[in-house]
Amino acid sequence: MRDAFLDRVRIKSVGRRPLGEQVYEALKAGIINEDLPANIKLTETGVARKMGVSPTPVREAFRRLAAEGFVTISPWQGVRVQSFSDLEVVETYQCREVLEGLACRLAAINIDTAGIQELRRLLSASQKVRLASNLVELNTAFHGLIYAYARNGKLKGLLGIFQDMILRDRVLTAYSASRCREIYSEHTKLVAALEARDAEAAEAAGRYHVQQAFAYRLRQGSRHRGDQPRSPQMGMTARKEAPS
Repeated sequence: MRDAFLDRVRIKSVGRRPLGEQVYEALKAGIINEDLPANIKLTETGVARKMGVSPTPVREAFRRLAAEGFVTISPWQGVRVQSFSDLEVVETYQCREVLEGLACRLAAINIDTAGIQELRRLLSASQKVRLASNLVELNTAFHGLIYAYARNGKLKGLLGIFQDMILRDRVLTAYSASRCREIYSEHTKLVAALEARDAEAAEAAGRYHVQQAFAYRLRQGSRHRGDQPRSPQMGMTARKEAPS
């Protein structure tokens, strides 16, 4: 009875790829498309029955999805599709805009030639990968390197508070070709500011990048709800054009 909801949703059965990978991709697609809505409870047995597999690959998929912020796993409540309220999203991006901007400003002061070369390598690699998961890894490494060159442990810890939502949104954007092109452009301008050791321009580029990520999130939410996108008035300052 508790798994009756699964009978009404569309989750693809598995094919010939490794079972764990297929279950993970199918569940993730269901969450992204909102066939599996926020807060819905998922069980190993229910998903296994629906997809025609054993509970083992479902358990593996749950762990991967939890690591990416798509589901939460609680000893008492089981597995639930992650839910963020509109207020949580706005507050997170308000904080992230300021913190990412500060990280970029500090990195511009501290970064060396090796750091710039590695950022450019990650940028180049991001243009060549085909799998969304690989793109997420490169994007995460790109931001992680900037955090490292910021050389501020407290700042890195504060950014870590928001990693569930950040990683989830990073995965979502990896499936959008248009947003990926925007991200590449934003990252390229950020690297140019870092290479020039221009702290002000680097901070502006970092903040603009977060503002655009927030605007994309709003567009996606509006598309799923079928209403008009709201104005992304989320920053501490008015939105600016991308730094040139």
